[in-house]
Amino acid sequence: MTAWMLWTKPRRGVAFMLAVEVLAVALSAWIIAAQPVTQRDLINFAAITIIGVVATETSRQVERMRRRLAGTPHVNLTSVWTLSAALLTSPSLAVATVVLLYGHMWFRMWRRITGRHPYRVVFSASMVVLSCLAARGVADLAPTGDILDDITAVGLAWLVLVILVYSLVNSGLVALAMILNRDDTSIVQLLGTWQENSIEYATLCIGALTAVLLAWRPWLVALIFMPLYVLHRSVLIRQLEHAATTDQKTGLLNATSWQTLATNELQRAHSNGTECAVLMVDLDHFKRVNDQHGHLAGDDVLRAVADAMREEVRDYDLCGRFGGEEFVVLMPEIELTAAIETAARICARVRDLRIENTTTGQPLEGLRLSASIGVATYPDAGKELDEILLAADNAMFAAKDSGRDQVRAVAVSRAPERRSPSPAE
Repeated sequence: MTAWMLWTKPRRGVAFMLAVEVLAVALSAWIIAAQPVTQRDLINFAAITIIGVVATETSRQVERMRRRLAGTPHVNLTSVWTLSAALLTSPSLAVATVVLLYGHMWFRMWRRITGRHPYRVVFSASMVVLSCLAARGVADLAPTGDILDDITAVGLAWLVLVILVYSLVNSGLVALAMILNRDDTSIVQLLGTWQENSIEYATLCIGALTAVLLAWRPWLVALIFMPLYVLHRSVLIRQLEHAATTDQKTGLLNATSWQTLATNELQRAHSNGTECAVLMVDLDHFKRVNDQHGHLAGDDVLRAVADAMREEVRDYDLCGRFGGEEFVVLMPEIELTAAIETAARICARVRDLRIENTTTGQPLEGLRLSASIGVATYPDAGKELDEILLAADNAMFAAKDSGRDQVRAVAVSRAPERRSPSPAE
């Protein structure tokens, strides 16, 4: 049944994906009939395909793990070989390279990964085919002739243009597919993070260098394998680090990583003689959200609050989720007054949040959110992180005792003992 998962997608998304696939097939058929294939093209095609399969086999386990961890448009590094084929062989053989490499990856890696359905592989391969054909079309328009024969300054600029066209066609098709298939797609998901995009362009640059080496000194291509393998593993390590330090529901720092980074910030503040502030943010009556609207709605609330917090603080402030409905923010180099103003803005943003029903797209009826926030500063509330957290926590409970949906702050030389929450927290 997984082979038919395509039909569970929105009709507009299905229509777009089928249109891309039909276009890729039609252009491929026309090119195969119209474009001749030389012996040199066949030799380059065989070399690129064999090298691509060997490279895939050496990084198979790494790629499988990356697929499980990826939460943004995935860069599988195969464009090293597909771009090389687009530049170095005939367009028809470039299409064949894409089909063979993607077919190999499906049977050797992706078919065993949950959620990696055949229709997605076919669509991905179709997008790469169109990217290769677009890149080759631009390469053929180069004023210097074959851009791989003599890399002048103009040829180099044209090669960069080829890379940009390949990337823009592929990324644009991915973004359109996500827009048409999902209603909750964020800008980051559409465009990818800077890290993901930098990986893609690094991969395409290696692909261009591979084509140049194959055209000039084929045996030097062996030097590509080690950098490519290290790049693959470094990307996996970064993804593992992100998974280990990030709260999955909100995308904020998890409690352990937040405390580690916050401790480092306090040490830096001690060395520089600067102030820090800690905000303890707790959603009011969050249990009612889960009871009345379900846990999925509760997860949507947590994500929305996390996004609102990120937008109200500075880029270098540390936002974390402590667990349940409790969040925490460390703000370096800030005075108490400015920290209170930030907390008040967060309170207002949470108050204005409207959460939509994922089924109907309408705001959830009767759902009104608010937060109680406690603020404490270093060094007034304490010299250690635990002391400052305790002071902020007590200030947060004071906000709850005063009616909720407000900010309370402390600035004492010694943090008091933690109070127990009121019964109606």
